[in-house]
Amino acid sequence: MTLFKKLALTVALALPVAAHADTISPETYAATLGVGESVTITKTVTIEESVTSGVLDVVFLIDTSGSMGSVIAAAKAAAANLLTGLAGFGDLATGTGYYSEPGSGLNTDLTTNTAAGVAAINAINLLDGGGGGDFPEEGIHAVELAATNTSWRPGSSRFVIALGDATFKDSDGSTLASAQAALAANDVTFIGIDFGNMTQTAWGGIDPTLLATASGGSVVSSAINPSALIASILASVEDSFATYSKVSVGDLGAGLPGVGVSVTCLTADTGSCVGDSAVGSFDRSVSRSFTYSVTFTGLETGTHSFLTRGLVDGAIVASEKDTITVTGTEVPEPSSILLLGVGLLGLGLTRRRMKA
Repeated sequence: MTLFKKLALTVALALPVAAHADTISPETYAATLGVGESVTITKTVTIEESVTSGVLDVVFLIDTSGSMGSVIAAAKAAAANLLTGLAGFGDLATGTGYYSEPGSGLNTDLTTNTAAGVAAINAINLLDGGGGGDFPEEGIHAVELAATNTSWRPGSSRFVIALGDATFKDSDGSTLASAQAALAANDVTFIGIDFGNMTQTAWGGIDPTLLATASGGSVVSSAINPSALIASILASVEDSFATYSKVSVGDLGAGLPGVGVSVTCLTADTGSCVGDSAVGSFDRSVSRSFTYSVTFTGLETGTHSFLTRGLVDGAIVASEKDTITVTGTEVPEPSSILLLGVGLLGLGLTRRRMKA
């Protein structure tokens, strides 16, 4: 079997199991409102067993020290099929960076262009950043840079995935605590792909599992070949979606300034409703449904089309399109309507007296 066929088979086997996509319904909704007028509808979010319609942002950080030549070669060979596999989770954007001893940095920001993403991985070379000592490496600084400086898309599921064979160390003003804080502040999950001694603290350095545990990620071992690399990354990303604690609905501000959107949770599968969200200990072992009351309010005249999202732990898993047309007619306040009614009643009485 050729290398290409092996990679293709690996991607086919490692992709998320074919399943219905997470959904938000109705798929579309349209209404015409006056300025100040509101309409309320019910929306249902259904969470299935696999993520296939999310928004996925991934930054790859690759150890470029002297021992990593074969891993870098495997990553380049895997790049195209790896990105194809990750796109199975939804709308994918990728970026790249490196870490070594003594240097670390970001090479590219996020791109949704697959060819550009593959080219960025292929542009990483052995000894980028200096390539000095092999243990430990400047992974802490690289992770903090990626978490803080990447142009993460609103509502994306965010990952920093580090490929390495050594522990991390504090450097350039970055510490374990500051890297953990940067991951938390930007809702980023850290995944480590270990090609040997990433957790070997007996030799010195910081175990990156401390980053993974704090951010809901993992550190997994991989063999040094394209097929194993692809399988390890796809499985780790899928595992990160296995459990969740919050489901909500929102337009992420896309309706503004023309339309205001407010949400109240109505039903929460096995959990409970708290304000605009369903909260609980959920998992993707079965399909789960959640319902919400969504109110649209006309704020500015015009036709406003935007996406309303189903959100799991704040990340997009499903989208539907709303179109709200707001007319220039302002809806009177209830007190104004009452005064108008009283005025008309008085006018009617006056006319009757005049006839009498």
